[in-house]
Amino acid sequence: MVNRVLLIRSEQTFMTNALVSNMKNANFEVREVGFSIKEIEAKYRESELLLLYADEELESDQSVPVYLKDLCQEENCLLIVIGNKNDLKFIATIIPPHLLLDVVERPIDMGFFIERITNLMDEEHSENRKKSILLVDDDVSCLQLLRGWLKDDYRVGMARSGMQAITWLARHHVDLILLDYEMPVTTGAQIYEMLKSEPYSENIPVMFLTGKRDKDVIMEVMSLKPAGYLLKSITRHNLLLSLENFFLDKKRS
Repeated sequence: MVNRVLLIRSEQTFMTNALVSNMKNANFEVREVGFSIKEIEAKYRESELLLLYADEELESDQSVPVYLKDLCQEENCLLIVIGNKNDLKFIATIIPPHLLLDVVERPIDMGFFIERITNLMDEEHSENRKKSILLVDDDVSCLQLLRGWLKDDYRVGMARSGMQAITWLARHHVDLILLDYEMPVTTGAQIYEMLKSEPYSENIPVMFLTGKRDKDVIMEVMSLKPAGYLLKSITRHNLLLSLENFFLDKKRS
């Protein structure tokens, strides 16, 4: 099995060349790009892992780490950051640690590093056998809470709007969509209709999330014939139980 890595660095140096050589010897397929959003955008979809070799150049133009943060958050890209203490401290101000697969402080112990990323990628390949869920909600805090609850048992994607969800689904497989019913601008019901009109998402089951217990609202939700609905006041235990039962029933049927 070959793991495809995209190395993002300011320029080729003795250390980055050594890094590439060691990874290739460990059966990694490595491509390199500079600190350029255009170059990263052209290559990241072909890669299983993004490896950012950080240096002080990033501090003069924060657009690349901001872009990488969005890829981790919205596209579920895997990112490892290599840097000295100051580099890692700077990156942490832009990319929250929970979005990173790992951080590695320079100087690098090449043997340990190769063993570490090999183990991490093996874990990720195992992770890919988990069911995948897309969360769609305009409330970032709600997205982060639900992701935290689900990430140990499911692969989790996130979108903050209907268009983000459509774009994400065009490139990713997903087994279930959890969709906020009370979305602003484009409502949950409208997003639901959008999802059902696209060939790559029309057959994906959708569960609505609603903060309202009102009987009329629940009847309105269920009139769309989703796979189900969940109240936002649900506990972590009951959410996991509901999802487990949903997938078990789906398997039986």
